[in-house]
Amino acid sequence: MDKNPIALTIHRGTNQIGGSCVEMATANTRILIDIGLPLDSIVKKPEDRKQYLPKIEGYFDAVFISHYHQDHHGLVSEIDPSIPVYVSAGTAKMFGINTVFLQMPKVENLRIIDTQTPVIIGDIKVTAFTVDHSAYDAMAFLIEAEGKRILYSGDIRTHGVKGVMYKNLPQDVDYLILEGTNIGKSEYKSKTEKQIKDQFVKLFKKYPDRINYVWSSGQNIDRLVQIYSASLKTGKTFVADLYVANVLHEIHQLNPKIPSPNSHPNFRVWYEKYQKLKGNENLAFRMKRFKIKSKEIAESPEKYVVIIRPTQLEYIQKINAAQANVVTSIWKQYEIMTRNESFFDWVARKGYQKNYYHTSGHADNEGLKSIVSHISPKTIIPIHTENKAMFPGLFDQVILLEDGEVFEL
Repeated sequence: MDKNPIALTIHRGTNQIGGSCVEMATANTRILIDIGLPLDSIVKKPEDRKQYLPKIEGYFDAVFISHYHQDHHGLVSEIDPSIPVYVSAGTAKMFGINTVFLQMPKVENLRIIDTQTPVIIGDIKVTAFTVDHSAYDAMAFLIEAEGKRILYSGDIRTHGVKGVMYKNLPQDVDYLILEGTNIGKSEYKSKTEKQIKDQFVKLFKKYPDRINYVWSSGQNIDRLVQIYSASLKTGKTFVADLYVANVLHEIHQLNPKIPSPNSHPNFRVWYEKYQKLKGNENLAFRMKRFKIKSKEIAESPEKYVVIIRPTQLEYIQKINAAQANVVTSIWKQYEIMTRNESFFDWVARKGYQKNYYHTSGHADNEGLKSIVSHISPKTIIPIHTENKAMFPGLFDQVILLEDGEVFEL
């Protein structure tokens, strides 16, 4: 019996990093994989999101979100709330905490998808596979329909804490929709998260009399774990604000190895930047016995490693340490996009030492080659890249698509 084609449409992502949105449709079923905000989007009010919706019409039977970064889920609140939205347990946790602390729109009709447990949507079968990324519990998706097997990589790397998990991905698929964030950086070789930890350990040991301020994403669980581990190893106390402490506490419920103030030593919670919790005051109350004030830090600043954001400058100034290390540990482009000149001017005036310790959440060229070698796809389709034209120089059987182009699989 002849099979009907599957219509693949990459609504956004063939020529840019972020804002990913992929549609797959059979004659009877239509699903969406990711529906993200572009990285350069400016959203000040909820209604601002609508202008970034890709040109997609009609009803979808389900939406699958690969992970909780906004460039993959930032527009999901704009879809029909009756449509089921499938996410990992880690992504669901992060959605919940961000709704409270960051006033992100609530995502309706959430469904948890377990790794390697198929979900049937009409005549499409979707199976999730956990992959390593700078978002905890990120997933790739295997889509099976009409006799075809299509693997969507989502954001993926091989150099993280769980980098070997790509070896659990299915092999011999017909199509691999592969991210290529770092394609074009031919000389780029990613550090491992362990190497990042070692950098922190070396710094903390070299300057034992200094406080350490670290600007790191409160959503990068792997990085926070490395910083916490480096703090413990050098006899420092790890300090996170109320948001970061609650993020770690929630993920700790899924994985007890993730540090939480309730179960891990030398973990204090900084309340100086107090978020309005709008009826969720229990999220502050449950951290109360771990509370630390700027005054206490100021008495012995050398004892502490403090996770910060530049917007917290007025509270950081209260500590007024004579000497400090200031470490930026985020994506360089994000630092540029959100750079707070007041903070860095103050750091310069104080004469604090600046450092940059970071590694990408995305595979480098060698990592991508390892992933492709394992999966052995018949055809590769680039996404999440600004350099898709370079894919054919790295891989065989590459098909280059444009945003909005309907391609029959």
